[in-house]
Amino acid sequence: MNWADYLIPAHCDAGKHYDFGDAFLTYKGEPDFKIPDFTKVAIIGVPEDRFSDGSGEIKSPSVIRKQLYALSAGSQGMTLDLGNLRTGKTLADTYCGLRDALVELYRQDVVTLLIGGTIDVFYGNYLAMEGQKVTLSTIAPQLRLPGKNHPLNTLMFDHAESPAHVCNIGYQSYYVSQEESDYFRDRHFEAYRLGEVREGNLRVSEPVIRDSDLLAISMDAVRYSDAPAASNASPNGFTGEEICRLAFFAGLSHCCRSLGIFDMIPHNDLRDITAKLAAQIAWYFIEGVKRRDPDNPKDHAQNFKKYLIYFDQLHHNLCFYKNIRTERWWMEVPSISNDDDSLIISCTPEDYTKAAEQEIPDRWWKTYQRIN
Repeated sequence: MNWADYLIPAHCDAGKHYDFGDAFLTYKGEPDFKIPDFTKVAIIGVPEDRFSDGSGEIKSPSVIRKQLYALSAGSQGMTLDLGNLRTGKTLADTYCGLRDALVELYRQDVVTLLIGGTIDVFYGNYLAMEGQKVTLSTIAPQLRLPGKNHPLNTLMFDHAESPAHVCNIGYQSYYVSQEESDYFRDRHFEAYRLGEVREGNLRVSEPVIRDSDLLAISMDAVRYSDAPAASNASPNGFTGEEICRLAFFAGLSHCCRSLGIFDMIPHNDLRDITAKLAAQIAWYFIEGVKRRDPDNPKDHAQNFKKYLIYFDQLHHNLCFYKNIRTERWWMEVPSISNDDDSLIISCTPEDYTKAAEQEIPDRWWKTYQRIN
């Protein structure tokens, strides 16, 4: 692949900084450039804001990158900065260009961090995995994202059968119609209200993120005091600390192939607060990727303890797995038609406690309905 056809090298002067920028390998436009075998994370900026009619998100990659380079390097592990995507003549061209770049990175088993730009460009990320079973999650205050003919809305709402399993973390009820809420429920999609996520100290969101292949973060999900330059700022939302924890969950997940940070208008920023937060979100995601540990019941059975609970109501055993090293939990959801279609999904210790008390865990039941 000729990366010069898709990417423009980034030039970033972080000024006073620690050593994060020094720890990067950067793409400089070499015609024969190859992705190093030891690369764990690749960063791509997507300077695109045509979907928002040029509101200013196009400048986000450069200001976020400047703040990211100023942070400490954290754990060991190679991070590659591939610069910025060459945007196309049309939005569709941009989506396809991003798709082509990501297909190659996924082929080489490289995790990607996208810094945008508006959240619509994440559609290119879905296209890179089209035809596969994909769980796409958003951290956003709406279920239906703002904007006419939004490609992600088309993916979620306009298909008779959605080609992806969709999850939302942090929606705010006053931005969501009853029709949208019913649609998510009928499709067995997952949606977790902001208050619900925060009440449990983010615990309810961790298994959802752990099972996500693609995760898009809109800075609109963060409250104004912590992200004043969000594209559609709101007084309510996640705190800066909370959104960083969610990004760290994604980094730790072996399922997560890509995280994107979107929807920031730099000229509205106050003392670079939003850019600094976006950089810290990126830092926590990269740190999580570097700390990934083999953590899958199917592939690493020796690390797990298996629990069976006979469920009177179902006349069936519910099967749980606990990783004896990380203390994270999974549960198995059976397929009636074909045992090979059964799923092992992430869960919380509270799900196991519920089952022991003969109460069906919500995620188990939603997944059971979806696959049967």
